[in-house]
Amino acid sequence: MSRFTDALSALIRPDRWPLAGAVASAALLLGALAFEHLGNYPPCPLCIDQRWVHVWALIAGVAGFAAMAGVRALGPRAARDAARAMEPVVQGSRLKRFWLALRAPAGIARTACGALAAIFAWSSWQGLRHAGAEYGWWRIDCQAVDMPGMTAQSLFESLGEAQNVVLCDEAAWTLLGISMAGYNALFSAALCVISLVAMSRSPSWRVL
Repeated sequence: MSRFTDALSALIRPDRWPLAGAVASAALLLGALAFEHLGNYPPCPLCIDQRWVHVWALIAGVAGFAAMAGVRALGPRAARDAARAMEPVVQGSRLKRFWLALRAPAGIARTACGALAAIFAWSSWQGLRHAGAEYGWWRIDCQAVDMPGMTAQSLFESLGEAQNVVLCDEAAWTLLGISMAGYNALFSAALCVISLVAMSRSPSWRVL
């Protein structure tokens, strides 16, 4: 158990969590696609909206990790150059400017964690909003059919064919009484909290 907690503690750090958060979003996206294509649970428009939020989380996590790793890989020499460039803005000793430049990778990593926290909070709200409609807690507007681009001829032709309409206010699948949207809300809320914890911690390297 201690090995697991140690590994988890090492993962929830600002220099590592952006990539881990991106992987978590990718896993949720793959799970949604598996339900659609393997389990035959086609998504409704609100499900598609929730998937896009995780796409943005994936992009933000990978971009934040890459930017942090790239700046840190430049080393102290680049930090000295950055310290000279900061001179018109940051007043104080040269050592202070150099120290601030050395902290830049940690600042980028914490910014990425903060961005992930905001995106996961939005994802949790989207999931809760959808799940509430499924449980009958409130009503929401949902366009079940994408009408733009549909001509009158194609509309009349589709009337003679069976249409698979996915309703937004009915849960297609539940486990322990919780729908897929509900699980997305719970998982996203947990990822949001973890992102905030990672943002508040120190990176794994010695220089902050």
